[in-house]
Amino acid sequence: MIDKYKRFAKEHPYANVILVAVLASIIGISIEYIVNKDFIGGGLYTVLTLVLIQFIIIKRRKRKDED
Repeated sequence: MIDKYKRFAKEHPYANVILVAVLASIIGISIEYIVNKDFIGGGLYTVLTLVLIQFIIIKRRKRKDED
């Protein structure tokens, strides 16, 4: 199972970042709601920023590998 995930992450790095961000957000939002019965919408901006940064890192890494 771990080998399949590693292969998926290598073949589809952008989808992997989105998958991890969505799963982490669901877990974080669920915990926040269970503990405090609250939803913090500002956290979504943080997730979007981190995803964009990861996309830039992936793009640079791909460009570096092509050279």
